Amino acid sequence: MRKMISMFAISALLVSMASCTDDKGNGGGNDVDLKPIPLAYSQVQQTEFAQQSNKFANKLMALLSADPEKQGENVCVAPMSMQYVLSMLANGVDDVAAKEIVEALGYDDIESLNQENLAMLNKLGEDDQYVKIGLNNSAWLDKKYTYRSGFKSTMDQYYKANLSVVDIRNNPKAMQQRVDAWAKESTKGLITSFPLSIDDRTEFIVVNANYFDGKWSNPFNAAESKALPFYGLDGNQRNVMTMCNTEEVNHYQDDSLQMVEMPYGQGYYSMMVVMPKKSEYLNDIIEKADWWGWHNQMTKGMAIIRLPRFSAEASWKNIMRAMESLGMPSLDWAAIPKVINEYNNTVITLIAHKVAIHVNENGTKAAGVSAGVGIDGAMTPMPNLSFDHPFIYAVRENTTGAILFMGKVVKL
Repeated sequence: MRKMISMFAISALLVSMASCTDDKGNGGGNDVDLKPIPLAYSQVQQTEFAQQSNKFANKLMALLSADPEKQGENVCVAPMSMQYVLSMLANGVDDVAAKEIVEALGYDDIESLNQENLAMLNKLGEDDQYVKIGLNNSAWLDKKYTYRSGFKSTMDQYYKANLSVVDIRNNPKAMQQRVDAWAKESTKGLITSFPLSIDDRTEFIVVNANYFDGKWSNPFNAAESKALPFYGLDGNQRNVMTMCNTEEVNHYQDDSLQMVEMPYGQGYYSMMVVMPKKSEYLNDIIEKADWWGWHNQMTKGMAIIRLPRFSAEASWKNIMRAMESLGMPSLDWAAIPKVINEYNNTVITLIAHKVAIHVNENGTKAAGVSAGVGIDGAMTPMPNLSFDHPFIYAVRENTTGAILFMGKVVKL
C-alpha cells in the first residue's frame, strides 16, 4: 500500500470520491466574516523579509529535522522566533560573529536587518480580528553589570524588547523559574517550561517568544471527524482522528505532490500543507521548499479536505552546531562587547529552541521560544567533547587497568 505523509508529518488528502457535509450541506459551516484580501495586498510581491526569512526557515527545518534524535518523530520549528533572537544577538556580539549572523539571515548590513524586523513586528496581527499573534522579546543581564545605552536604544527602537538587570549567578534556580514564567505567559500556556542550563556562570540571556492563534475561515465540522488510516514513514498504518471539510480553497496536485492552502480568519494568514505522493521524498522537499512558488501554482476551486487532528512539540537544548552549519561558526563563544558597559568575559555558548503546535477543527494554536545564553568565559568552561573523526578506544577493568577490549573507529 502506498505510503503517504505530508510536510511536518501531516496529511491532507484531496479526493473527489466522497463529500464531507454538515446538516447545511457544506463543510464545517463558515461563521467567520471572510473578507477578500484587498487587491493591493493580493498582488504584492513577496517581501525582502519573507524571501530571506523563508530561505533561513527551510535551512533551519532541514538541519533540525535531520537531528538523529528526531528521526521518526514529528518536528516543528519557529524560524521567525529564531531569527529575532539571532538578530538581537547580532546587535550585541563582536563584529565577526555579527557579520556572520547578518549574512546567514540574508542581509548585507545590521541596519537593514533591524529595519525589516521592526516592520514585521509592527505588521503582525494588525490585519485580522480572528487571528491573535504575539511576538515578545526580552533580555536579562546579571546585576553586576549594566547595559550599554546603544544596545538598550536598539532593543527598544527595533525590537520593543524588555531589558532587565537581575541576580542570575547567585540564584540560577530562580532565574530558570523566571524564564519559565515568561515563556508560559508569552505563549498563553502552550509552552510552560524552557530549560536553559542556567548555572552560577550564566550572565546574559536573550529570548523571543512567538505565539499564533488562528481560527479557520471555514471551520471543520467536528461531527464529521472520524478515524481514518494514516501511513507513517515506517509504512505502518494507524487509524487517527481525521477532520473533513468541503470548501473552496487554493489547491494543486500533480504526479509528484499535492497541496492545499487553508485560510485563517479574514484570509491574511493561512496554512499550506504539502504532501509528496511518495513519502520517501519528504526530506528532499524540505530544504528546497518554495512556499511562494507553490502558492502561485495553486488555483482556487472546490475540494474535499481530509486532515488529521494533530499536536506536536519539539525542543533542542543547544543547537549551536546547527548555527555553524547555517554559516555562523563564530557565534559559539562570541563575546558581547556591545551589550555590557563594564569589562567582562561573557561569551555566548548556548542557543535553545522549543516549539508546540495544535491543530483541530476550529483552527491552529502554535508557539515557539528561542534563546541565546551567555556565560562567564573566564571561568573553567564545561568540556565539549565531540568525537567527530577517527578515534581509538579501550574497555578496561579500572582497579587494575587491565584492558579487556581495544579498537579503532575510522568510518561509521
